Amino acid sequence: MPCRFISLLPIALFLLSSPLFAQTYITGKVTDAETGEVLPAANISIEGTYRGTITNRNGEYNLSIPDSLLPALVQVRFIGFKTEVREINGESDRQQDFALQPSVTEMEEIVVTDEDPGVRIMREVIKRKQKWRTELNTYSADAYTRQSLANDTSIVMITETISKAFWDKEEGHREIIKSKKQTANIEAADNFAGVSYVPNFYDDNVEVAGFEVVGITHPDALRYYDFKLIDQTTLDGKQVYKIEVIPDRNLQPLFKGTVYVLSEAYALLEVSLTPNKVVKFPPPVKKFEAYYQQQYNNYGGDFWLPVDMRIEGNIKISMVGLDFPNIIFRQLSRITDYKVNVTLPDSIYKDNDLFTVDSTTINNDSLFENTVDVVPLSQEEEQAYTKLDSTATLEKAFRPTGFLARFIDDEEDDSDGGGWGIFNKIPGNLNPKIRFNRVDELHAGLKYEYYILDNLKTVVSAGYSTGNKRWDAGGGASYEFDLSDDLSQNLGLSYWHETTQQFSSPIYSPGFTVLPNLLGAQNYYNYFRSEGFEAFTEFTHSPTDLSLKLVYENKEHSSLQVTSGYDLLATKNNQRINPAINEGTLSSLKATVGYNLNDDYSYGATGQKRIKAEVEYSDASVSSDFDFVQYRLGVDWNLTTFYKRRFLPNTLDIKLNAGTSTGTPPLQKYGIVDAALGYFSPFGVMKTIREFPYQGKDFISAYAEHNFRTVPFEILGLDFLVDRNYGVIAFGGAAKTWLPNSQLSSLTQQGYVPRVANDWHLEAGLSLNGVLGLFRIDFAQRLDKPAFLVNVSVSRFF
Repeated sequence: MPCRFISLLPIALFLLSSPLFAQTYITGKVTDAETGEVLPAANISIEGTYRGTITNRNGEYNLSIPDSLLPALVQVRFIGFKTEVREINGESDRQQDFALQPSVTEMEEIVVTDEDPGVRIMREVIKRKQKWRTELNTYSADAYTRQSLANDTSIVMITETISKAFWDKEEGHREIIKSKKQTANIEAADNFAGVSYVPNFYDDNVEVAGFEVVGITHPDALRYYDFKLIDQTTLDGKQVYKIEVIPDRNLQPLFKGTVYVLSEAYALLEVSLTPNKVVKFPPPVKKFEAYYQQQYNNYGGDFWLPVDMRIEGNIKISMVGLDFPNIIFRQLSRITDYKVNVTLPDSIYKDNDLFTVDSTTINNDSLFENTVDVVPLSQEEEQAYTKLDSTATLEKAFRPTGFLARFIDDEEDDSDGGGWGIFNKIPGNLNPKIRFNRVDELHAGLKYEYYILDNLKTVVSAGYSTGNKRWDAGGGASYEFDLSDDLSQNLGLSYWHETTQQFSSPIYSPGFTVLPNLLGAQNYYNYFRSEGFEAFTEFTHSPTDLSLKLVYENKEHSSLQVTSGYDLLATKNNQRINPAINEGTLSSLKATVGYNLNDDYSYGATGQKRIKAEVEYSDASVSSDFDFVQYRLGVDWNLTTFYKRRFLPNTLDIKLNAGTSTGTPPLQKYGIVDAALGYFSPFGVMKTIREFPYQGKDFISAYAEHNFRTVPFEILGLDFLVDRNYGVIAFGGAAKTWLPNSQLSSLTQQGYVPRVANDWHLEAGLSLNGVLGLFRIDFAQRLDKPAFLVNVSVSRFF
């Protein structure tokens, strides 16, 4: 009983406390007294407070006035009109319409100088802003936000929230959602409306769709913008300047549009801005348009705070075979009842969550009527709430057209079919294992993974090779458990009898080479037979993405011969020999430490940040036939360089692979420097050699490429290339391997001549990135000897 009482206490307190904050509500419309036209976004406030609201598109408003403030003076203002002030008391009518009289503009005399008056005015705005902003440390406010999505014909979704917004100069924004409301086709969990991530155009830097844009009141704004005075009007008898904002740099994301500045105070009253053409996105986004309007009020105080935010956006997505309807986005946010420089709750900054939900009020829809001033819905929005039911999914609203549209199903398929047919009906994951190479010929098998417990994973695999008439088989189990909230450990044991690659590549997976093998290309890998077990333990620290893995391996290695020189095209392409390895039992202890090792290689499509360091020890003390210590290091790192304010800035990517050893490691433990696989040359390979990698007991390779994106073509004015998102990449690489003469002679006598970089291999080149949206063409020049190759690789997207 006491527990139930405690759980109901917050709700009871909320219900009981409601009468303590009695409200008087007024509603109405704001119009132009001369023409009768409605005035959307008219600013309505209660004098002497930070409370207020705005009108909707139809000039309609709602306003709640705490009875403790009665009688209250309600002020309605609109730039270019005379402000009207009306007293509201407990006996006043709830319907309060305002018809504003246009103000007579008396143009202030402008002194002509070498610079436009707009520049002088904005210089003063920036100066005043820097002064009062230093005194603004925190605030809290009540907020209402409404978002809608529409296609070419109608609204397809509406979400609304009532929230409490917080801002701290050092900690930033936080928001507590008090109540949600949405059309029936949207789940409450998918309602993300809020004010904390909307721009404040009084900030130095304004984030817009992933771009960090220099704000119009940034201390250095005059270096980025040209400001021109284009008109004057009045508000409350004071001069208001209308100033055009013109971007002054062609390669930086900036704003353009107009701002209204109040004379004497030199404060922004309203902005109407849109990003310049630099703010664009790569395919499949064909069009991105966004329009921002925001008003400010100091409510008679020192600080100019946002009253609202109105956003309209239009996004067009299109690709070969698929054309989606326009995505029309609208947002209206209203902020009121500011409390400035107050102590904020410590609890809201305990974690990094921008939004939290107040569980005591989230399901109380009456908040939309009784707590804050909800901006009235338009007629179209009211109809959307009535018409949109659970069947009106967004998938249907934005279903594409085009010859590929038939392959897109907008409904979930709950059947057990599809995919690999019967495989989907078996618990766990059952997948085929198929490969083709010059040793196995065709290998076909199955791999089955199943979690016996939530943290206990088992795997078994078996398959047969038609060339060497051998079976691959094996299995293992691993168990993962948490040592703490941040640290986990994984224990595993496995046994395998299989064909494996003689060397490992940080670029190409074995499966990636199957298609070239089938089409008759020279096999990239060498192979040998391995049978034995390994045991491991791995520790992962999730906050830092650091991991440590310890492995004991005991496997018997034996050589394999070439069994097939054929391919699907029956070209009888004579494959190179498969070299004999140093046979025996390899037992070793291996330790690997790394950062972000789960970031899989993407063939250069995206930048990566990962580090892997490894040491392996083997000698008779661990029952091994081989005596060596091997050290390896791999580094992938992505750095932003120029135009960092863009959504996709210029980047520098660096890749380093190196290895060395002491003692006498076997051939199957030598390292490699990757080459182009046929005409395919992803980032991290030497682009001026093909088919086979360099091999060596010791090796080092370093690669770098700088992605200039579309900037070079923007500078040259080649807009037809910019519009297609074509970019330029400059790259270079260096590599060297060391192979003992004795080992080289032995392999040569067996008929196998490995590729060795006795001298430094040096190359450089340029790439045309974004060809057909998917590819890049690499033009590579070797520098240490004559060679020029043209290859193709995956387009770099990020």
